[in-house]
Amino acid sequence: MTSLTTTSTALTPVVEFLNVSRRWRPGILGIASEVDALTRVTCQLFPGELVVLSGAAGAGKSSLLLLAAGEVAPTSGVVRWADRGEPSAVRPQRIGPRPWEYSFLSVRQAIAFHADQLLVQDARLHPPTRFLPLLRRVGLQGRSRTRLGELSALDAFRVVVAQGLLARPALLCCDEPFAYCGPTERAQALQLLRRVASAGIAVLIATRDAEAIRSTGGIDRIIRLRAGRIVPERPAAGQRPLFPPPSLTKRPRPRRLRPHTTSAPGAEPTIARVAEERSPV
Repeated sequence: MTSLTTTSTALTPVVEFLNVSRRWRPGILGIASEVDALTRVTCQLFPGELVVLSGAAGAGKSSLLLLAAGEVAPTSGVVRWADRGEPSAVRPQRIGPRPWEYSFLSVRQAIAFHADQLLVQDARLHPPTRFLPLLRRVGLQGRSRTRLGELSALDAFRVVVAQGLLARPALLCCDEPFAYCGPTERAQALQLLRRVASAGIAVLIATRDAEAIRSTGGIDRIIRLRAGRIVPERPAAGQRPLFPPPSLTKRPRPRRLRPHTTSAPGAEPTIARVAEERSPV
């Protein structure tokens, strides 16, 4: 796994967020008040990293992916791609769990159509065979003539990854990529993204179920979002906490003296007894 400490000193971040905030105005007419989707977010993503972006619905995951892909601009703050202000420096691509083309298209037709949309052309290869190396790379060899509607959830995701790799990006943003996959398919899909990252491509995965992905293994780190802010990572089991618990830092209350005397009629006053009132443990 990639170490953030060692990587940050040797490599230039593929994408970097510096105090980035993003506000949205919901509704078609824009009558409702603006909503803060992200607030002063600062983070970096390096080449070859596979990073999970975790958070509940409305935490700001999709907004961060849109900013990383260069599809929207921040309300405040700075987003930089390979130390530049333009996303074209890394050609980021944003993908989802399934291909958006019609289900009656074949795998080859869907990829060719997407290539035409991206203006990706290769005159050296005949059109029926120019995508075969890419299909082998994502594990779709022998499936080029299969229609999208006949594919499993895993193979449909392989098509999406192939479409994302057409532009030869340095950053691949995945929005809930395992939404239709079971545990076994999710592990294989994550393995595919791990191979993509091993080629030097930064992979950012937005998901609500980060713990299921963590248990599968193969990820470098998790960035947790809550209400548009990055939540510091909790110390792992067995590690000493960064701060001592309140029970060790709480100052004890001062002791108070309470005299006790006998109340029997005619009895001599006794020496006052000291009762210590201690704060509850």
